Amino acid sequence: MHLLLDFGNTRLKWAIASGALSEVSRLSQKGAVSYEDASISAWARALQSVSIDEILFASVVGDELEAKVFMQLSALTSMPKRFQVTGRAGDLHNLYATPQTLGVDRWAAAIGAWGLVKQPCLVVSAGTATTIDLIDTSRLGAACYRGGLIMPGLDLMAQSLHQRTARLPAAKGCYCAAPAVADNTDDAIASGAIDATCGAIERMAQRLDENTPWLITGGNAEQLQAVLGANARVVEALTLEGLAIHSLNHH
Repeated sequence: MHLLLDFGNTRLKWAIASGALSEVSRLSQKGAVSYEDASISAWARALQSVSIDEILFASVVGDELEAKVFMQLSALTSMPKRFQVTGRAGDLHNLYATPQTLGVDRWAAAIGAWGLVKQPCLVVSAGTATTIDLIDTSRLGAACYRGGLIMPGLDLMAQSLHQRTARLPAAKGCYCAAPAVADNTDDAIASGAIDATCGAIERMAQRLDENTPWLITGGNAEQLQAVLGANARVVEALTLEGLAIHSLNHH
């Protein structure tokens, strides 16, 4: 069994993968845990009943936080392996101009997306930040990760307005779909964040064919999918799916 870890900005996402799993999802178990000491400790104890052969992780956090988690997991297996950005993963080529600056979570999510659909697609990770990435086959005659957009997540947009303006509240408003118009400040902030994000997704999608799938993952995925409609497909734990593909292909 492979333990896969996605160290996000606000939570640790995890999954168990096995080579015996179907192509629909390579994850037999998955979940998320906060970085609080008690939560990490309880989670690590629960994993002691699982036979772990390898730990593979992708991380956007600091060494100190990683070390705290791995100390709790030290009884499970040998040294965890860090997932790295590469120039190619299977038949997916990485065309990012500065691969040394590409977030490992974006690359892993792209691998996961291509592994699931095997066709050009948008890869949207909607969490603390929102990334909107593009995979197509217009270059090299092969599948290519091209890069994309990075923007604040929905919560960060609302928080920045509250923190940087004198009179705007810490909004917990509702989205107002057309033809409705937000007629109060909380709803105006919430609707502005969602429409800005959906607009960016739709503009990126103009680079691809009309029926190209949009795969959306992350904590705000369902909220965005409800607005975007039929082209948008929510995929849980897309970064972990990518880690599973990488891990299983190297065994």
